[in-house]
Amino acid sequence: MKHYFNTNKVLSVTALAIGAITIFFACKKDDAKSGADDKKDNNTISAAVSEANVNAIYEDVFNASIDYNRRELPPGGRKAPEQADTDPNPNVCYGVFTAEPGDVLTYPKTLTIDFENGCTDGRGITRKGKLKIKLTSILWLQDAKATVTFENYFVNGIKVEGTVVITTTSWLSAKKTFTYTVTDGKVTYPNGYTATYSGTRTVEYKDNNTVDTKDDLFEITGNALLKDSLGTATVAITTPLKRGLICPWIQSGEVTVTLNGHSGKLNYGNGECDKKAILTVGDKTKEITL
Repeated sequence: MKHYFNTNKVLSVTALAIGAITIFFACKKDDAKSGADDKKDNNTISAAVSEANVNAIYEDVFNASIDYNRRELPPGGRKAPEQADTDPNPNVCYGVFTAEPGDVLTYPKTLTIDFENGCTDGRGITRKGKLKIKLTSILWLQDAKATVTFENYFVNGIKVEGTVVITTTSWLSAKKTFTYTVTDGKVTYPNGYTATYSGTRTVEYKDNNTVDTKDDLFEITGNALLKDSLGTATVAITTPLKRGLICPWIQSGEVTVTLNGHSGKLNYGNGECDKKAILTVGDKTKEITL
């Protein structure tokens, strides 16, 4: 099944890329603007790019948990396609899956997804280590919970830590909603860059009441905090993020990142299925590839 493990919007961007974007914007310095304001802009740019990377990692964990539940016992018999027609590279890596207890009826149960020494998907994203998912019940039931922890888990060499709790807050025919909360989140890059992360996002799954899943849609809202050497950035989805089930990238919506009272906006467009976004901080605007 393609769509969940292809939420790879910006996982391959490293801390070096963050620095490169900062330098780019510094070269466009407005002579009328103070050096202090320029520094604030560049720090906010770094925070925005870092947040996009870190959030993508934890969103991938959410998607993985939903994916394995959906593939093992799809709700209402609506099994999603293994690959989307728009996928430019259909190679998807799922890792080794086990469940304890192993039958489909007994709960609670623990799912383990083991990517072993490294498993690379069609977009070049390499996952290594284990995801442990403790389920209270099938996630398609009201108030079901999945608690995800990590065992020596890496994404493209980035070590991932913390706990992700997913809750099914509504599973009515008219509205299907999950929340996922990240606590004690931490990422460590190969070059030593670290950031801590916490936050909650609400994901509404809109199936349009059809059997075909290709017109299904995710709508995402929420807030987060990201802390690194520059300070603590607040993150708010100011316009709901939207992504079609068969598109691996956010297609519309806007996120505001604020660091030390200085804000920037990341706009994901008007519905196109591409990996482009517009980053605006102060008088600096740049199209970036996620």
